[in-house]
Parts: sequence; structure tokens; C-alpha cells
Amino acid sequence: MAPKEDRYNIRVLDRAFAVISVLQDGKARTLTELSEEIDLNSSTTFRLLATLNYYNYVERNEETGKYKLGLACLELARAYSQTNDVRRAALENLERLRDETNETIHLGVLNEMEVVYLEKLHGNHAVGLMSSRVGSRLPAYCTGLGKVLLAYQDPANVKVYYSNPGKLIKYTNTTLHTLDDLMNHLVLVKERGYAFDHSEREHEVSCVAAPIFAMDCSVVAAISVSGPNTRMEPLEEKPDLIERTLETASAISAKLGYLPPDNK
Repeated sequence: MAPKEDRYNIRVLDRAFAVISVLQDGKARTLTELSEEIDLNSSTTFRLLATLNYYNYVERNEETGKYKLGLACLELARAYSQTNDVRRAALENLERLRDETNETIHLGVLNEMEVVYLEKLHGNHAVGLMSSRVGSRLPAYCTGLGKVLLAYQDPANVKVYYSNPGKLIKYTNTTLHTLDDLMNHLVLVKERGYAFDHSEREHEVSCVAAPIFAMDCSVVAAISVSGPNTRMEPLEEKPDLIERTLETASAISAKLGYLPPDNK
């Protein structure tokens, strides 16, 4: 994972953040593995890790020699979570939606055409199928949250991004994996105001998602209700679930100061 280039960037910080970015998937790695992934020699990577370890941003397992994220990252995540306006505004409504549906609830934002999960409330039914976790990223085009968020982006930007080779990976039989299919689908999502995920990223998991609007009418986040296909499908025949998801998204939007056009 090569650091981004910017003329104001400090190279050593770029490299340190590259280490943290690689480790954010939760998988511990050896010095050699990290060096290969960030494309640096072992001695430079070792010095970066030593400094990050000193400040508790990484930890080294003495038995395996592998590195993982340290407690300082958790403290940062907690601080961000506590000060994030969208999450704070949404949490009470998300908990109510979880209790009403008994399914897993997600809150996410779009960053560089990927969904970043700000919150995940586990449903009252045990579901071991979902890989999502707070702070993790998933491709936007194959998740309910992501498709809602993409639908309100500039279509030209979306088209340019997904025109690049390798961006539309077919994870399951229902994944949208051609540019035309994706762009046409996003038009439909925006028209109806919500999105479905018919097991497009993970087998046997489906969801319905809706956008959250800010005061300036921009879409700043999205919520979803997710569960196994045995309970969720067919989503098109779950009007109550769709309505509850939309109502919850609207209530959160109102807390952020959004007024629908008809109410202005």
C-alpha cells in the first residue's frame, strides 16, 4: 500500500500512516510482511514500528513477532466516536430501530468510494455471517449503505472511478459488476430513496438502506437494517421494514437540521 503523494506531506508521516492503514484490517503481520505491503525496506519499517510501538499505536507479540494496532488507536477511535455529530445524533434512533426489527443496524459514511462503518448494533438474533465492524471499510458499489451514498454523488465522478479496471469485482451472483448496470441502478436508488443489498457482497446477507441528509441537503451518511436471507428476503415484500428504515433516517436527518423541500 503506497502512501498518497502530496507536496505538503511529510514522508515519514506518510509511511507511519501507511503502516497503520495496513494493520486496520485486524490482521497481525510480521516485519517482513509489513515491509512488503508498504513497499519499504525492513530497516526503515522497523524504525517506524519502534516509534509507533513507543506511542502505543502498534503492539508486538513477543511470541509470534507479529504487529497489530495498539491501544492508542482504540483511544482515538473512541474520541472520534464520541465527538462525531452524525453518530451522536443517530445512536438513540438506531437503538430503537434495532429493538423494533431485531436485526443488525449499521451507520456508515462514504470515503474514497468506500463505506466506512461508524456504528454497528448487533441484532437480537445471533448472526455470524457479517464481516462488518466499526471502523472497517467495504466497497460501496456492492453494499446497501454504499449504493445509497453513491446515488447522491456526482454521477460523473462515480463513473470515472468505476471505469478503472478491477473496481467492479463480482463477489456473488447478484453483485453489480458492469459500469452500465451500476449507473442505471444508482438512478433507481435515488428515485425511490432507498437501496437493497441482495447478498451482493456477502452470501446469505441482505439489507435495506436509506440516506441521512444534513442541513445543506447533502447526504452525509446512511443507515441499514441487515440480516440473513431467511428472514430478510424477499426485501421487496417487506414494506414495513422499508418504512421503518426510511422513518429512522428521516428522524436522524431532522436532528441534523435537514428540512425536506416540501417543508421549507
